[in-house]
Amino acid sequence: MINLNLRNGENFDGFSLGYFDRSVKEFYWRQNGKKFDNNSRQGDNPALQISPTDNGLVSIIYVSKPSIIKYKDFSKFQNFVMEKHSPNVVEIHKNLDFPLENFSEIYTRYSKALVGVGTSKGFDTENNLELELVALENPYTDNMADGIEILALYNGNPRAFSNLNVFERSNTDSSVNTFVVKTNDKGVAVVEVKNDCTYLIDNVIIRPANKKLFKDRGVIWESLWAALTFSVIRSNGI
Repeated sequence: MINLNLRNGENFDGFSLGYFDRSVKEFYWRQNGKKFDNNSRQGDNPALQISPTDNGLVSIIYVSKPSIIKYKDFSKFQNFVMEKHSPNVVEIHKNLDFPLENFSEIYTRYSKALVGVGTSKGFDTENNLELELVALENPYTDNMADGIEILALYNGNPRAFSNLNVFERSNTDSSVNTFVVKTNDKGVAVVEVKNDCTYLIDNVIIRPANKKLFKDRGVIWESLWAALTFSVIRSNGI
């Protein structure tokens, strides 16, 4: 059985969230070219429990409904945008005379987890998400001695020269290492991987909220978060 937790946090840290329709826009899984809807009930924790009957790579996709975070002062927001490699956002904020305190941002998460079942054969696919990370190699079966290729997509188009944050957690002692890789002109980055580690990769877009969001939700910024999680048993394949 595969148990999937939805977590509120970063860097493999945070608390587990139960399943609630009010916070979920899309939640489904794919295997061997087939798509399966979730069968979760209100309050389920883990949020998803599935028992695939076939062998093959399972891709689980979660899209949140938009949530709002409020900033009491500018410094916290500035730290966030710098961590996500978007220093131009600070300049835009000041040039547009946005407030330096008591302002809001709305964010949406586009998360994907890859899980190997049995032979684990198969491949990741695009899911027509606004922001998405796609593994171009199977982390459970392919030879990744030279790293795994990750494609970043925004509205279906490659995100060239974009930073990806990589969180690498050891499956033996739970220590976490972080590093950054950048996509090339085709939107592809190579992430070096190690044996017996779990990886969380994210890519974030921060943009001024459109007029409708400002009018309806009172926010001045919008962020999109794409995340991809998988484990590596042996980097030279199995």
